[in-house]
Amino acid sequence: MRILHLVGQREDAGGILSVIRCLHEAGPSAGIEHTVWVHRDYAETRAPSLDYRRTGFIASDSPSHLAIFFTSALAFFSLRKLLRSEPFDVIHAHTRGGLIVALLAGLFLGRRVLFTNHSYARRTWLYRWAAGRDWMTTVVLNPNMAAHYGLAVEPPRCSIIFSGCADRFLEEPLTPNTWPSAEHLAKLKLVGMGTLVRWKCWHHPIAALAKLPVELKGRVEFHLWGPEQSDTDSRAFAAELRDAIEKHGLRGTVMLRGVTNCVTDALREGHFVVVASENEPCSVSLMEALALGLPALAARSGGNVDIVRDGTTGLLYDTGSIDGLRDRIATILNGEFTPAPPVAIRESVRGWAASEMAAKYNQLYEQLAKPHEAP
Repeated sequence: MRILHLVGQREDAGGILSVIRCLHEAGPSAGIEHTVWVHRDYAETRAPSLDYRRTGFIASDSPSHLAIFFTSALAFFSLRKLLRSEPFDVIHAHTRGGLIVALLAGLFLGRRVLFTNHSYARRTWLYRWAAGRDWMTTVVLNPNMAAHYGLAVEPPRCSIIFSGCADRFLEEPLTPNTWPSAEHLAKLKLVGMGTLVRWKCWHHPIAALAKLPVELKGRVEFHLWGPEQSDTDSRAFAAELRDAIEKHGLRGTVMLRGVTNCVTDALREGHFVVVASENEPCSVSLMEALALGLPALAARSGGNVDIVRDGTTGLLYDTGSIDGLRDRIATILNGEFTPAPPVAIRESVRGWAASEMAAKYNQLYEQLAKPHEAP
């Protein structure tokens, strides 16, 4: 069985592509091949290598909805040409641009398509309309996302499938770093993992650390791992982060560590993983950290509320609340929160392993690949 993933990304920044890589690794045992449709400027920087098809039109996302629609309409003709030359059993769209192309494929090519929604969009009506088409099968990442879009979870037409944490994280040795430390003045090491894009709100931890009392501020380090993307806004945001670090005198407290392909080592440097995003869909890095036994400090946002057990496997704070995040950090520093043991933190995400995710997707693929049976 051959699956064509409509992505359209220009950069190999994880996220959706991490999900597809998990499906790719599980594919051979299920007799499934995965091909990814990306922009022609895309450059692969992560492993394992995937099978790609390229187009100059499809856009994964854009601030302009008109631009998404226009480029997707052009990409549809490129997709039609590809489908004439290669057979694919299932079209699986992931991005906003991919959704538009998939809708056009359903309307004009009579193809049944699968769409995984990886984001919290404001125009919820479009996604509800798409989910109601007879030839559309929809996946959302968590119960919170289903509620956001007002979708009734009725498999297989609409299912919840969490983004999978690679199984190897559940087999790695548990992190030896636990808090509180035996050393009275040991530094609390917070770790962030993700691209330097505005919606991930990395400026919030910096602002929160700046508001800590002086006697606590010197006891914290924040190590932020992630690439600066090539688009203008990502570069501007990265510059704003650097300016904020200088402005608040946090050069020795906040470290922008850049790209890493050694995620386990980077996470093991910390005592807590930080997820500050607004409407975080389903953070793979959060699940990876929990799988290593690392507790979380996360915004009460999106999928975080379904992943983190507040007060047990981590602490949640109100999304966007700088004071709330500062107070949570102070709570940890003052020894007022003791997380569950690493083994219990790991067990909390065992059901979201990539193998579990792949098995659920493979069931959908088999149903969609049968041309004469309703999904």
